[in-house]
Amino acid sequence: MAPSESLQTTIGGDLWWGGFTADLAITNTSDQDLDGWTISFISRHQLDPNAWGVALASESLGNGLTRYTLSGTGWGSRIPAGGTVNVGFNGTQGTELGREGSLTAQMLIAEGLTSSSNDTAGTQSAMSVAQTSSESVGGMSMAASGTVDHDSHQHSMSRRSPVSGTYTDITSWGSFHGSNHNSEHDELVGGRTAITTEAMEAYNGLRAFSGLEAVGIEAVGEWAFANGLTNNSQAWGDDTKGVGLWYAMQGAKVGWIADEAYNPQILADIQRTARQGSADTVMAMVREFGHQGFADHLEQNGLKDAFINTLKMEPHYGGWMHGRTHGFLDIEGVAIAHDINHLTVLGWDQSQPFMNDTFDWPQWPALDVSDQTVINYYQGIVALGDPLSKNLEEFVVAADRGPVIASAQLPTDSASASSPAAVDPLIGAPLEVAVAGDLWWGGFTAEVTVTNQSGQQINDWTLSFTSNHRFYGESWGVDIATEQLEGNLYRYELSGADWGASVAAGQSLTVGFNAMAGTELERNGALNEAMLLAPGSQITQI
Repeated sequence: MAPSESLQTTIGGDLWWGGFTADLAITNTSDQDLDGWTISFISRHQLDPNAWGVALASESLGNGLTRYTLSGTGWGSRIPAGGTVNVGFNGTQGTELGREGSLTAQMLIAEGLTSSSNDTAGTQSAMSVAQTSSESVGGMSMAASGTVDHDSHQHSMSRRSPVSGTYTDITSWGSFHGSNHNSEHDELVGGRTAITTEAMEAYNGLRAFSGLEAVGIEAVGEWAFANGLTNNSQAWGDDTKGVGLWYAMQGAKVGWIADEAYNPQILADIQRTARQGSADTVMAMVREFGHQGFADHLEQNGLKDAFINTLKMEPHYGGWMHGRTHGFLDIEGVAIAHDINHLTVLGWDQSQPFMNDTFDWPQWPALDVSDQTVINYYQGIVALGDPLSKNLEEFVVAADRGPVIASAQLPTDSASASSPAAVDPLIGAPLEVAVAGDLWWGGFTAEVTVTNQSGQQINDWTLSFTSNHRFYGESWGVDIATEQLEGNLYRYELSGADWGASVAAGQSLTVGFNAMAGTELERNGALNEAMLLAPGSQITQI
């Protein structure tokens, strides 16, 4: 077996919008053939387990860090003396890397995690990094056997324990960019506090007030992913939990306001009061601006403290606002979901809502959105409904709600918030659909051509189908909502967006997306409908 110091890796690849493709060249510089090798490194990105030439295992370290262990497999397991094997994988950007260009070792591997200072390979301008079994260079170690020396790693970040009692800090499931993302201000000042699972008590308390049953964190997270309120279409690691907690906090902060009383300034005033004023003043505002009876509901059910403490939480804390919940859902053609989420972000003196980070200028697009849409959006979070539809009819105070038990023992089921919509087969429908595209190693690029066979323009079209494959990265001309089903199946809804939103009479347009293969496909060639769809599935028009 070749000694481990004879191994060398070169890291390259390509960046794309929201992700990257990594190409690793592993070279055996010894005069002995190598059967079995392992790489271990720590990264802030989310790697797809469907790699080529290598088996990929992951271990969450908390604070946005993951340790990945790559072991040569199949044709990639053996490296002859003096030979090189090329392996690779796709990944989603956990920190901003850009939309194009080349991937480097410095981009892939987390900074500041080197345990050796006597090797300069990590600072070389070239992308080649040499490793030994007893040293970690640039955060990476390599061994010429099936084992990894974990003792060589000095982890500068570790998983946090709960903040207090039974409440869990959101950074237990990752941290992205720091709390303020691009601000030089201290993170938690002026009474601002960390985001914890205490927000779930306030959130479920509001749902109980509305006659809705309590839900778990993951149910809220799955709703957010299904409705395009996240950076990525696919959840990675603990994303469902972190995203769910973040949106539960947002819903609890705003959804209590009566629609006829809503004014954005309420959120600045009540959050500042919660952070720097008195609980009595907060409750007086709840009685003035909230749904009738909500203040009494909080007091009678022991929910007042959870509600006020949720108002104190800083939306930027842990970086989830920009790192995972930066949703691109279109809002009235003038803003995106991320802009509306800024309602609860205040200026540095906490006197104004809709502010941009902690700098003192507004989130301008949000100011052009109607008040009705804003309150519908936040009530949609509470009701787990369509964020672009009026949820007020569903958000009706229960006539007889009974007592609510304030407990940190929240449901943990991951059931979807809503059932799939009823659909009709495409047969006889005005849209004709054709599937094409290209296969590549581990996945494919799908091209879906829709043709309007009617005599009228079709707007806001939606197609649905079930597939074994997993949507990945960005789409073009279409928004994609994903619902994970049993048996490693996914239900997709493709809705025309931007230039793909409308199809003129008699005209066609082609939209597309990338996906990772969930079943064995060829490494190249043409994609067809049978390959895309799960057995027994068909494309339907909603």
